[in-house]
Amino acid sequence: MRSVTRTAALVIGAVALPAALAVAVRARSGPDDPRISVGAAPPATLLPGDVRDPAGRMIAGAVWTGLTAYDGRGGTPVDAAAESITSRDRRVWTIRLRPGQRFHDGSAVTARSFVDAWRAVLREGWHGARLLTDVARVKGAGGRDDDVEGLKVRDERTFEVALDRPFNGFPALLADPAFLPLPDAVLRSRDWASYARRPIGNGPYRVRSHDARETVLEPRDGRGPAIVVRAMPDAGAQYRAVRAGELDVATAVPPDKHASMDADFRGRHLSVPGRTATYLAFPEWEERFAAPALRHALSMAIDRRAVAEGPLGHQVSPADALVPPGIALGRREGQCRACVHDGAAAAAALADAGGLDGPVTLWYEAGAGDDAWVRAVADQWRSTLKLDVRPKAVPAAELRRALAERRVDGPYAVRSAAAYPAPAAALAPLPRPDDGPAADLIEQSLRAATPDDGVIPARLAESSLLRDMPVMPLWCRHDHLVWSERVRGVTADAFAGLVLPRLRATD
Repeated sequence: MRSVTRTAALVIGAVALPAALAVAVRARSGPDDPRISVGAAPPATLLPGDVRDPAGRMIAGAVWTGLTAYDGRGGTPVDAAAESITSRDRRVWTIRLRPGQRFHDGSAVTARSFVDAWRAVLREGWHGARLLTDVARVKGAGGRDDDVEGLKVRDERTFEVALDRPFNGFPALLADPAFLPLPDAVLRSRDWASYARRPIGNGPYRVRSHDARETVLEPRDGRGPAIVVRAMPDAGAQYRAVRAGELDVATAVPPDKHASMDADFRGRHLSVPGRTATYLAFPEWEERFAAPALRHALSMAIDRRAVAEGPLGHQVSPADALVPPGIALGRREGQCRACVHDGAAAAAALADAGGLDGPVTLWYEAGAGDDAWVRAVADQWRSTLKLDVRPKAVPAAELRRALAERRVDGPYAVRSAAAYPAPAAALAPLPRPDDGPAADLIEQSLRAATPDDGVIPARLAESSLLRDMPVMPLWCRHDHLVWSERVRGVTADAFAGLVLPRLRATD
């Protein structure tokens, strides 16, 4: 199996702090303020190779220009810093940079700016390292030293990347922040902490200031508005601030405003299909869960819409396929018939499969925010299938060990994000038998001559997985945006997030 977070004075202070923040926001966001303000959860880091959240990806997309880029409109990324990305066998790729590119400090963007940055990602064990080792599978990328066999600089503007196997999705993967360049000064100093506080990129926006409250970006060429990304983790606060004219764009909408969003922001709201999905997987070593009919019964007993609209507060869409809706290439809707809630059919299917005796342990990661939906699914299985369901929350490291040691004895929660916009990118990380037909079909999809040629084997792989159901889709994350009348050009997709350089003030 591949497996794939005392006194009255204190009370007064707690009330006064949000009020003070609101006044500060209002003071900086009045009608005469030429800057465009965006509310978002604070990014975990601005170090590009370690970016791990939507806010970090959003800011990175403005501050850096990668080899390829997502344009916020879905589909295949386009060349950006790269003049060309070519390969005869999809295993060895030659990347040629556009001439004359500079970082914000004036230093040149060279082939080594990329190659040495990737080596740093691997050496430091940053969040993006997995994309180099497990997704791209760069030759020799498993170690923690600078000698990576698959990375070769050919000249100032050209470098070569050798992979362990043919991979048609490599150019699309290069749009991820893990593959962004770093200037020579920080590569030599390795002072990552200082750099993360005031990063120097090569993109259309530069970081003017960054602290726990906000990140201020200014256009590199002086054209376009300055953008202030405010640290506002509370979706309700963002929503209210936009309605009050104190914020221009909210990147989250609270559950209680889902129904009124259109009335409050007619023509100024957007739902963005996501790339992240939640699944339940079955341990292949547990014979009691081996029958596909039994797995289908468990799936049909889950009312996904009720969970999405209840415990998950309209922040997800019920899954009807294994591939998330944020992937436009080759995705088909309605592929998972067993994802349609039908309690009577679920009970009959479970009986036909011989039933399920004894307790059912539902494993999930402690602290990952899954408690509410796990309890809801457990209750549905109890009421519909009369099962003795016992949720079990364990720390992430313990869950990984339990899976590796085959101690997991029931369904377990899996959250997976596609690394690039192709169906195989969503299917490849999912738990499944290594020797089944789906594994071969996914490999065929990855090795196909083009991403388009990989669609048919990926579809066949999805059909095979849904038939045997080693993993069942539950729901897919989506984002909501609302904005004020002050701005236009609000564009977003599952991989780029909100595209900051497209934002403009209304005339």
